[in-house]
Amino acid sequence: MFARTCLFPLALAPLAGVAASHYAVTPLPPNTNPLGINNAGQIVGDRPGDGGQHGFLWSGGTLAEIGTFGGPDSSAAAINQHAEATGHASLPGGEARAFRYAGGKLAQLAIPGSSESLGTAINDAGQVAGQYRTTTPAYRAFLYSGGASTDLGTLGGDFAYAAGINNGGQVVGVSALDQSTPFLAHAFLYANGRMRDLGTLGGRYSAAADINDAGTVVGNAWVQGNEHAFVYAKGKMSDLGTLGGRRSYANAVNLGGQVVGRSDSAGDAGSLAFLYEGAALIDINTLIDPALGYTVYNATGINDSGQIAAYGCRNGGSECGGLLLHPSAAPEPGSWAMLLAGLGIVGWRRARL
Repeated sequence: MFARTCLFPLALAPLAGVAASHYAVTPLPPNTNPLGINNAGQIVGDRPGDGGQHGFLWSGGTLAEIGTFGGPDSSAAAINQHAEATGHASLPGGEARAFRYAGGKLAQLAIPGSSESLGTAINDAGQVAGQYRTTTPAYRAFLYSGGASTDLGTLGGDFAYAAGINNGGQVVGVSALDQSTPFLAHAFLYANGRMRDLGTLGGRYSAAADINDAGTVVGNAWVQGNEHAFVYAKGKMSDLGTLGGRRSYANAVNLGGQVVGRSDSAGDAGSLAFLYEGAALIDINTLIDPALGYTVYNATGINDSGQIAAYGCRNGGSECGGLLLHPSAAPEPGSWAMLLAGLGIVGWRRARL
């Protein structure tokens, strides 16, 4: 959340510190960059490999590489509940191709008229949303369903990027309104064969990143020259603010409406992962036991159980990589008094660190 002034008496400070630490942390292998998570807690993303970056699927402590189409690079951007993933992988010449990955097999998606393509989102029906580059060149959004690709059109310009898809086949992203410079582009919602402009927070730019099955959309938009995370629901775009800095970016939303992303900290000193649950942004670092030594910089995905895929470091930044954050039960009210009595002023000082 926004930084809150503590109004509690000094004696209650340990209570607040204990109650707030309610995420357990499971580290993924070093140097992993997590990009998506499903309800089983399986995570996809990419990490450095021989000659380039390699996509991966991490499940229950085991990491499997996605592979490529003969080139040096791949990246897995999203995963559905059947452990099917999408992303892009390179050909021997380096050109990127959107893929579907299932059962350990990588399959290229046929996008007519494309010179390159990226898969960015996949739903439980196996529909894939993404972007392709035409030979013109122009950059357009696509929906791949039932073996066929559909160009989603634009909001008037010659650029569109699809970023998220829900189980109803609704797609969100960003599209140019015209060919103007600087860029004039708005978040869109594509449904029933039509692309709809979701507007902005008053600036020239907005971009949608994800949509849940209830139709709630998240993303970021310009606010007085800076970018802020937003939630779009019931026809209204709402500014989520920041963690005290100038910028924030919403990356994902689950069915319960929990939103995760990253924000500049106070004074723009750095990036911190946030959780939004309907009031204000919460610094995820305040929800993790500080004794673990992690700083979580970005939260990239959240599933319907509240598990979060994130990126963070510890030991002064020498150990960095993906993290799976598990919601854990806060201490019962009856145990707080015992904790308070046992920790005393030492607990208060630790909570303040």
